[in-house]
Amino acid sequence: GRGTEIEEDFYAKQASNGTVFYMKYGKESSIYFVYNGQKVRAIKSWDGEIGQCECFGDALYFMTGERKIYTATINPHNEIHITFIRELEKDESCYGYMLFGRNQDGKEVVYRACDD
Repeated sequence: GRGTEIEEDFYAKQASNGTVFYMKYGKESSIYFVYNGQKVRAIKSWDGEIGQCECFGDALYFMTGERKIYTATINPHNEIHITFIRELEKDESCYGYMLFGRNQDGKEVVYRACDD
């Protein structure tokens, strides 16, 4: 049939190139995608538990409870590559779905994690 069976307690997000990332939040944080019918798992190289995520372009952006932002991308060897982007600043607010905001000249400005 159509579709891919998803593991219990996992969520799916689709990147613009069609890659579907599957991730699990919380203590057992995990990320995988399916290539040629096989699950390819990310090696956990991030600090803490995944708290939220969203796809922008070909990447999955996610943030941990430690307020650290990372990306997951697929490298040419069909492996998941995790990159640390930055820590959320103390004056930044989180709007969910990897949208952030901060006060600039008395006005709240909202931007995406990928806009850095």
